[in-house]
Amino acid sequence: MPAQITNLNLNGINKDISPYELGENLWSDGNNVQFDNDKTAKVKGHQQVFGTPSVAPYWLLPFNTITTDYWIYPSLTKLYRVSTSGTTTTHTDITRASGGDYSATAADRWNGGILGGVAIVNNGVDVPQMLGSTASNFSALSNWLSSTTTKVIRPFKRFLVALDSTESGTRYPFRVRWSHPAEGGTVPTTWDASDDTKDAGYVDLSQSNGFVVDCLPLGDSNIIYKEDSVWAMTFEGGQSIFGFRQLFNDAGILGKDCVKSFDNQHFVVSEDDVFTHDGQSKKSIVDGQIRDELFNSIHPDYKTRTFVAADREKNEMWICFVSNSATDAFADKAYVWNWRNNTWSIRDLPSVSYISWGVVDTVSTTDWTESGDWDTDNDSWDSPLKPSLLLADANNTKLFVLGSNQFNGTSFRSWAEKTDMNLSHPGIKSVTKIVPRVSGTGSVDFYIGTEMQPHQGVTWKGPYTFTPGTHSEIPVRATGTYIGIRVETTDDKAWALENLEVHWTPQGIRGQGV
Repeated sequence: MPAQITNLNLNGINKDISPYELGENLWSDGNNVQFDNDKTAKVKGHQQVFGTPSVAPYWLLPFNTITTDYWIYPSLTKLYRVSTSGTTTTHTDITRASGGDYSATAADRWNGGILGGVAIVNNGVDVPQMLGSTASNFSALSNWLSSTTTKVIRPFKRFLVALDSTESGTRYPFRVRWSHPAEGGTVPTTWDASDDTKDAGYVDLSQSNGFVVDCLPLGDSNIIYKEDSVWAMTFEGGQSIFGFRQLFNDAGILGKDCVKSFDNQHFVVSEDDVFTHDGQSKKSIVDGQIRDELFNSIHPDYKTRTFVAADREKNEMWICFVSNSATDAFADKAYVWNWRNNTWSIRDLPSVSYISWGVVDTVSTTDWTESGDWDTDNDSWDSPLKPSLLLADANNTKLFVLGSNQFNGTSFRSWAEKTDMNLSHPGIKSVTKIVPRVSGTGSVDFYIGTEMQPHQGVTWKGPYTFTPGTHSEIPVRATGTYIGIRVETTDDKAWALENLEVHWTPQGIRGQGV
């Protein structure tokens, strides 16, 4: 056979299928890379914003008024907010004026939302709290039921919905409570289900053993997630107010904040699956891709601390979790699904307690004097009011945004590899050169791997340092039955790989008998 050229346009990581059986368009492993516009690229790193928080931030809630974009961040005992005006960043204590410190726990994450311009927060132990746009401090939610706490409280339309409540010392883990609807800028006037003149009520979804865990609107319905099933809560009026219909009885949710919305659908992490649904039908998006690797990587002691963050600029859903190799009880790893191109990637996290999406009004420190291509530069270009992810690091008392080529000033390893390719030829082959089409602001290292027999172990040669704009190809001499490619950087430069040609010649078919 004459010399051959195999063109690799790799897009996504698949760790569930054996590399020997994997298609030529998928990487078999990698970390700190992302996939978009048919490119494999280094991820954005994180950089600190808002100075040093006054308390360790365990959760985040964007709260925007007419004049100011705030971020509310609670510790386990206090509530603070931060804002920026010009070059001044202000952290303000907005803990309740009466009632003392809060009694939140790291295991039960704060939750809540914005109802008609009023911030509602809850920790499952204390009475739910409220903060209006002109209030100086949080206070107990007005008209809340006496002697009652709730695991979760969320806004839905003009209502507040409380899940898994404890009332007068008795826990009701299947209970879904809703308030009377509130007028704009106010909170509900009552939660009393016995008042026939109001629309407050409750229902116990006890048809299955799973507790109610969280909820999120989808269209005109509020989707209620139990541990083992999914329900739709839809306004009907009349005596019942809301109707409840089971959507799925074969899947639930892993924990609080394990669901996010996108494109009129929900993205959900369950006990053993990741699926999307539109309120009618659902489909797994990890089968045959990354299911086994994902769930085997989650630390069993901290699996309910898993949460989902949505990077809406990149069309990405981040499954953030405490890995088996974590050094503390905070999320250090994210498996990332791009819903536009249906690809999975993996990235490191700085031991985050929570990640949220909203306007980060802060002073940009990036100048416009850098070299390289704009499409590979990971720095933010002076857009302080652009919505973005905000990362909370409770362990180190820091807040981060993405927009750097480093992890808070430290360079990191970004790499992807594809091993055990037979290049559509069952015999031995010799690789003579690789031709990467790569752009970036620095050099990129490539490695070539070979293996003679399956599961023998890959032998790597390299690094071969490739500089975009200077080099056009990499001459190599490597022979094996199976071929591997790895791309890697460990510096503070950005890069993006569009395409990779492998030039090789067949050397015949040779096996090894028993």
